[in-house]
Amino acid sequence: MTPASLLPLLPDMLLLALALLVLTLDIRSEDGRAVFHVTWIGLAVIAVLLALNPMPQAVTAFSDYRTSSGTQVWKLLFTLATLGTVFLSRPYFRKGGNARGTLAKSGAFFALLLLCTQGMFALVSASNLLIFYLGLELATMPIYALAAFQPRDADSVEAGSKYVLMGGFSSALTLFGISFLYGASGSLGFEALEQAARSAPADPVLWGGIFFLLGGLGFKLAMAPLHMWAPDVYQGAPTPVMAFLSVGSKAAAVAATVAIFLGPLIVVGQDLALFFSGAAVLSMVAGNLGAMRQTNLRRFVAYSSVAQVGYMLLGLLGEQEAARAALQYNLVTYGVTSFALYFIMGIIGKDGPETLPGLRGLSRRSPGLAALLVLCMFSLAGIPPLAGFLGKFMLFSAAAAQGHYLLVAIAVANAVVSFYYYMLVVKEAYIAAPGEGKAIVLNPMQKLSLWGFAALLLMLGLCPAAADWLAARSGP
Repeated sequence: MTPASLLPLLPDMLLLALALLVLTLDIRSEDGRAVFHVTWIGLAVIAVLLALNPMPQAVTAFSDYRTSSGTQVWKLLFTLATLGTVFLSRPYFRKGGNARGTLAKSGAFFALLLLCTQGMFALVSASNLLIFYLGLELATMPIYALAAFQPRDADSVEAGSKYVLMGGFSSALTLFGISFLYGASGSLGFEALEQAARSAPADPVLWGGIFFLLGGLGFKLAMAPLHMWAPDVYQGAPTPVMAFLSVGSKAAAVAATVAIFLGPLIVVGQDLALFFSGAAVLSMVAGNLGAMRQTNLRRFVAYSSVAQVGYMLLGLLGEQEAARAALQYNLVTYGVTSFALYFIMGIIGKDGPETLPGLRGLSRRSPGLAALLVLCMFSLAGIPPLAGFLGKFMLFSAAAAQGHYLLVAIAVANAVVSFYYYMLVVKEAYIAAPGEGKAIVLNPMQKLSLWGFAALLLMLGLCPAAADWLAARSGP
């Protein structure tokens, strides 16, 4: 290996070095501010490197670790999701930051987030099933600890326990599927797997591996009917962890699905279209029906995310490059909307419960927060000209281009239905009789964040330059 060949791996190496540096700082100093600033500055530098490096040609290091323009985009999304989680978590390490209690050990918290991100990097760069599996597990296992990061909170401990159990089952399915794929191809390499799929697309051993792998990834995606862990884990986990699960972890699960089923197994994509179509419809329906019945905002968000997964599954039915670009852009719009919503929930949860009744009178207590909440709900529902509309439009277009018109019609109908329960949230903030909550006073940083989220939700819908940028770099 020459220094020039290692240059594309610079963001990956910097991320690992940053995790070690954060742990070292945490051991040597009790000042949480230093750890926080080092973490976000390091992530910002890595994000800039990923955004500015065009990567015109793919580079393979250590035989099975591949870096290309497409993997750089995925890594940029993961880095931004982690950076958003770091900023969102800052108030939770201060006294009075949340009604559920103050988080401790910020260094360990940030280091676990960085190790998760390192696993996500390895996941998308893998051209070998073993590296793929190790990346997937490294991207998941630290979240078990993060979900239970409030050991004195019974809900947090329950969330961590349930996530460990479900995650272990998911990992077993994934590893079992990989063993079948190895048996079908005789190798762990993606190239050998693709050749085996082309030469014997009806091989029962191959399809056994696909079946178990879909089960394992379905758990990671929270795809119906494998989604039942999500509401309980979302309800118990600290809000920053819930945000990372909803955005970063979901993006990693989507990237893992794309890496396999739009990669070496794309040759059996037509045979899998029926499965993805059924899973998309089931996820949309289950998510919408579940969200309608919720009064707890966390469970509401969990079921809403299940419905969003249904829309994302449409993207897998599109042509390879269009599917990647649509999924990546939808994850961008969904991520911005979700972080804006968690920002609102964090402020509300500082003094009261994160429930629908807890939103009553928000338009009087904080008109700015209430307006941002409306933008979030409209974006999640896919109302133009907000970011969520363009994200859904690209997914629907990718599926329609391959002739899946009925499925797109079902998805549009589900999007219309979802508008009902998103408006229930708006009704609580603007129409329902106000509660006894006091006025919410935002500090300058919170005001800046509010305006920033509002601007992004509008800009991503009105100026699709980000979609064009992703489309130009959406290679494998």
